[in-house]
Amino acid sequence: MPRQEKRRFNLSITEREHATILAALRLWQEADEHNRGDLRDIAEAAGVPLSNKEIDLLCERSNFTSIREA
Repeated sequence: MPRQEKRRFNLSITEREHATILAALRLWQEADEHNRGDLRDIAEAAGVPLSNKEIDLLCERSNFTSIREA
């Protein structure tokens, strides 16, 4: 079976949207095993949810990109 490529998204967001996304990611990290079923369903829609380390890296990438493109 051929290896499936990871789908990538290019998304243009405002500073407010960016801040909200970062806050939501950090909240998800804090909630961890206490996440409600409906939120876990969303997080698992594309497979295993991101680990705390993966969320840290995503937040760092997001911050670097927003600074670089400003």
